[in-house]
Amino acid sequence: MASADRARPERPLKLNLGCGPVQPEGWINVDGSNRAILAGRLGLLDRLLVRLGVLAPTEFGPQVMVHDLLKPLPFADGSVSCIYAGEVWEHFELPQAKWLTAECVRVLEPGGVLRVCVPDGAVFWRSYLDLYDQQMARPRSERSASSLHRHVQLYFHDICTRRTWFGSLGHAHKWQFDEVQLVQLFEEVGLTEVARMRLHRSRIADVDCVERSDFLIVEGIKPASGPIQAAGSGQGF
Repeated sequence: MASADRARPERPLKLNLGCGPVQPEGWINVDGSNRAILAGRLGLLDRLLVRLGVLAPTEFGPQVMVHDLLKPLPFADGSVSCIYAGEVWEHFELPQAKWLTAECVRVLEPGGVLRVCVPDGAVFWRSYLDLYDQQMARPRSERSASSLHRHVQLYFHDICTRRTWFGSLGHAHKWQFDEVQLVQLFEEVGLTEVARMRLHRSRIADVDCVERSDFLIVEGIKPASGPIQAAGSGQGF
């Protein structure tokens, strides 16, 4: 991954990690995907691939901070007021996600808010079990596996630990969270007042600028005092 760009020293700093096309003003919009690197650092090549029909047009460009989220965030300890990450944590293995959560705690100021939105594993597999129960309730001769095939295919199409360059452009899922896992993860790195939240209900005043999905949303606060998590790099997991 490319090295990080440096943040502007304005305050309060608000980070939108894994921003994708959601890039509101007033936030530092950060993305480390292959397409963000291509469009932000090799813009001429990106535009050529779009013109040739290899890639679709993108909203990435030099206005986005390109940063590998498995490297320390380029911000000082306690310098960030809030962090939002929509549909990002599931793209990391669990130890990597824990490291990144701790890194967010490091850069948050006391009282700062971390808010993460991920697909809800419990909802996904409950839907699978509903489909399964529907088929099992039928006589054996009338059962069809087609709906189950589609659901399982969706899971294994989206969850893959191998990096893919064209197609998903590196966006393969690597973990599936539920409320129990994500709340515990927040608490393990020292966040307090951790709770599942509703869409746009947040201690971040303008969260509606960055939040687009109503999936599993968990929010926590950095306590006023306590040890700062060590930095380092998440690349070794």
